[in-house]
Amino acid sequence: MSASPLRIQMLGGFTIRRGDQEIAINDRSRKLCLLLAYLIQAQGRPAPYHELTDLLWDEQEQASLNTLKAILHRARACLDQLGPETGRELLISRQGCYQWNPKVPLSIDTEEFLRLCQTDSPMEVEIDLSQRLSALKLYQGDFLPALAGHPWAAAQAKPLRCAYFQTVAAVLPLLEHRNRFQDVVPLAKAALVLDPFREDLCQPLMRALLQLERREEAAQCYEDFHQQLLSQRGVLPSAELRALYQQARRDWDPRAVSPVTLQEQLRDSPESGALLCEYDFFRAICRTVSRMAERTGTPPHVVLISLVGTEHTPLARYSLDRAMDNLEIVIRARLRRGDAFTRCSASQFVLLLPHANYADSQMVSSRIVRAFTRQYPHSPAQLQVSVQPLLPSADR
Repeated sequence: MSASPLRIQMLGGFTIRRGDQEIAINDRSRKLCLLLAYLIQAQGRPAPYHELTDLLWDEQEQASLNTLKAILHRARACLDQLGPETGRELLISRQGCYQWNPKVPLSIDTEEFLRLCQTDSPMEVEIDLSQRLSALKLYQGDFLPALAGHPWAAAQAKPLRCAYFQTVAAVLPLLEHRNRFQDVVPLAKAALVLDPFREDLCQPLMRALLQLERREEAAQCYEDFHQQLLSQRGVLPSAELRALYQQARRDWDPRAVSPVTLQEQLRDSPESGALLCEYDFFRAICRTVSRMAERTGTPPHVVLISLVGTEHTPLARYSLDRAMDNLEIVIRARLRRGDAFTRCSASQFVLLLPHANYADSQMVSSRIVRAFTRQYPHSPAQLQVSVQPLLPSADR
């Protein structure tokens, strides 16, 4: 038996290395991958045949001892790439059970990762930080991505993923406190890839980019996060994150602007129809229009248009996205150039009608509803409309 230890990676992929030889298990069949991972995680505990057939086949599939033995044969042939007879050395069959040979030394990245994440024992802060950073380097991705969706793999992945994000949340403030912004950026970016909707990761990333004078990158980070959060969750970033975005946009281009350039930048586009803008910009327009309307005493009106399914049930994602795109076309064609509108959630538009009273706003809304129904008669979406005045703030 070879004394050379095995190094097994299961985070972000599935590879087994011995010396200079390495095989990628995730490139193999799903059942072969599952069998090897299960036996390795069992830590040498014998797994009876019936236990493995229940793992590999669901109730609708036909399973037999011969098919299980066929997968074992393929698994041993795969492991033989690490050296002659390695398959029989590592995978033992005895007394109606299969097991991973407990006498072969091995290291598994999942075990090492969890060990490094444990910081219950008292230690110096710098040692603690170094240990946690080492743990995060091991987390190359979620547990066995090739088995995503399998109940056993999902049960193994959940505590590992939880430990990863808990460790990230503990490490980022420590790095910021030590002005290690260059280390914050790749760590926060890697975590956002795994969970792109976490604002507690986006905020330290933007702060670090601002400290590193990478303003354009910080602004792009916000815009990507804003778009994904709105389209997938139907919510907007917090005021704190928007403030960081404004800071990133400030003094973006330090070069002076000539009067001619200023006119070119401020000139309205020749496109017809209403202005479609981002929600934050729409809010700024509403505040400006509301202040101007205080002089006349005639408030502008806003119209909220919501898309719902039949009997007010939520629409499926594909149907909702398609209906929102169709509704955008209808709205743009039936508003005037002085009007503005934006998507304020995944299923809603809000319209600003600066020069329309309540009755006019109701009439515009009715035209939009009729046009949408006429142009898309088979759409599963129904339109709900709410018209209300845009009142000035009470504290002014």
